[in-house]
Amino acid sequence: MKYICFILLAITFAGCKRTQGDIEITGTAPGVTYGNVIIRDLANNNVFRTDIEEGRFKFKKYLQYSGYYKMLYASKATKGITREVELYLEPGTYAINIDQDRINDYPRVTSSSQMQTQLSAYYAINDTLVHQARQKVVAINQQMQKMDNGNMRSSAETDKLSKMQAEEMRTNQVDQLSVFTAFMVKFPDNEVAAHLMTHMDYQDDPVAFYRLFTRFSYAAKNSDDGKILEGKLKELSKLAPGGTAPAIAGTTPDGKEVNIKAMNKKLILLDFWRSTNGTSRDNHAQIISQLMQLTSKGFDVVSISFDTDKDKWLTAIDRDQMKWTQVSDLKGDDSPNGPNWGIKSIPAYYLVDGKGLIIERVVDFADVPAAVDNYFKHH
Repeated sequence: MKYICFILLAITFAGCKRTQGDIEITGTAPGVTYGNVIIRDLANNNVFRTDIEEGRFKFKKYLQYSGYYKMLYASKATKGITREVELYLEPGTYAINIDQDRINDYPRVTSSSQMQTQLSAYYAINDTLVHQARQKVVAINQQMQKMDNGNMRSSAETDKLSKMQAEEMRTNQVDQLSVFTAFMVKFPDNEVAAHLMTHMDYQDDPVAFYRLFTRFSYAAKNSDDGKILEGKLKELSKLAPGGTAPAIAGTTPDGKEVNIKAMNKKLILLDFWRSTNGTSRDNHAQIISQLMQLTSKGFDVVSISFDTDKDKWLTAIDRDQMKWTQVSDLKGDDSPNGPNWGIKSIPAYYLVDGKGLIIERVVDFADVPAAVDNYFKHH
């Protein structure tokens, strides 16, 4: 017997219109025998509950606040994993259909809410691009299977197979910015753009995201999300190539501050890390094997830790054999290095020159060696 459970969670006042009134939601989940629907307020209190009967549910309730909510659901189709999507609820009518055959897609939501209609349009574009990407991945896999016949391959065939594997990895990831750009082209006057962008990795390319922000509608720019986002994007845009690198908060293990300009180096890799982050630690071995031999060319590294425990920080430095400049203010996630450098997750990397100017932000460490090599080829 199939079971499905939905939970709507109010998550933020950001962008909320304090509109009150009746909201009516009728829902279908074909193939689901029973389950329940729960509406929770901002204090996480249940304000409404109803059962699903033979794949249908319905409720009419007085809505205290309009705004963004989350809908969570699970069924046999989700294979034990709770599916979570976002809704914008305001007084009016909603019809929600969850397709068990496309359980990872955004549900089909028909609503009198313009905000919800725009949200649905955005996620429809995302789902379309995801399906297109999957079709390409399947085609690439089929080509690779034909090549991988168990026989000895020539170097040219091996190289082709390697390129196809790399293409498969790239294709399997739908770019957020591509989805968002397509949405903005189709719905240039939408009101939800700022809210959607707050969930994106705009820190990775703030200049590109800020260009998109300038095209937002007046309503989107002046929403609570829009006002906050504009301030962040303006600050982060200073981290674009050619900008002056922010100061690095913290000191070396022996209590000295670090001045990039005073290092007298041509190119410096800034490595933002933490002793408990495995990927950070693994990449230190790559720094040693692939980059430290370039010190004679004027290359160096400064590692900036987000640790809070000095002993753990120093132990990791010793074990990773990090024989280059180490800095930390031991404030962890409260370190100003996070917002000042737009660090949302670690590891994170920047290349800066000896004058203290930003060369580029490198999202994936695998791209760091090529970026360093390219710099020395042209400078």
